[in-house]
Amino acid sequence: MLNYEVSKKGYEQFKKDLKTNNEAFPWFKSELDFLDSFKIKVDCETALQQIKTINSKYSTHLSFGKSELADESRELAAFIASKSFQSRIGTKDIDVAAALVIDLAKAAKTRGRFLLSFASKYCHHCYPNMFPIYDSINAIYLKENYSYKDKKDYGEYIDAYSRFCQKIDVNLVTVSDRYEGFYVDKFINNIDKNTK
Repeated sequence: MLNYEVSKKGYEQFKKDLKTNNEAFPWFKSELDFLDSFKIKVDCETALQQIKTINSKYSTHLSFGKSELADESRELAAFIASKSFQSRIGTKDIDVAAALVIDLAKAAKTRGRFLLSFASKYCHHCYPNMFPIYDSINAIYLKENYSYKDKKDYGEYIDAYSRFCQKIDVNLVTVSDRYEGFYVDKFINNIDKNTK
């Protein structure tokens, strides 16, 4: 972890370093390229390919046949290609965004798993500014510093994430850079957790 102050200045320095310091951030270009190539309007097969890539890149623990239980990927792909998902993914309403992630997290009905990490990552890759990634590193940090209760409530998670964004002077709803949420997510993942 690098030592960045949690402030506007620290965040701006991180973004600058992210783009220029290949030694510290060797993964940055491939992550940004993947984000650039991610398709939003998809059919089931394209959704399935993107699901597989997200699972592989970010260890979202989907089974893909590694379990005796039914493979959830087809159900997730069908939901992503559905009118219900496609009509809401471009939302600017935080409540709609939270509900969509929850619906996707529950879409693997056969196994009954709640796939919050996967769902937030998939939606984040569609619109980084509206869908913060829920992962254990971010959740722990927001729990320790921004009153997140970590009850797997994505609406509450967005609220805590927004309080963090206020601290670094970023408004993800109004910002012009469509990738700002991507940078914020990487910032949380890379700040020294001893630096408040």
